[in-house]
Amino acid sequence: MHTSPVSSLLFTIAATTSAQELCVSSISDPIVATLDDSALFSSCAIPEIGVQTRVSSLFDVLQFSTKDFLIFCKASGCLSPVRALMDSIPSNCLIQYHGSAHNLSREISTLYEDCVKSNNAVDQAANDDMSRYFLDI
Repeated sequence: MHTSPVSSLLFTIAATTSAQELCVSSISDPIVATLDDSALFSSCAIPEIGVQTRVSSLFDVLQFSTKDFLIFCKASGCLSPVRALMDSIPSNCLIQYHGSAHNLSREISTLYEDCVKSNNAVDQAANDDMSRYFLDI
């Protein structure tokens, strides 16, 4: 299981301060709707990688195996909506999500950054493999 994003997310939730106000529903409702868009996040890797995932919320990807997490992060059809969501969430208010107030700006940013780090690690490993291949010739 891929646990790094889960640990980061749990820390983020615990670090949320109660001094922040809740976002108004006109801001939070579209964000929550996107987070819970199972059609978007279940099919985002199909065009590019040919893989469908089973998710009901974006946060379900935190429970993916390492392989499935990498597939999700590698697909631009998945990562682009995460980036757009990250850019649309205000950092100055909390969002009511599944019964509690969350700093979704920080939580989505952490998920996005974990995807970018994973992609960079995979790319570096591929480059290292290619370098070794050409050095062996």
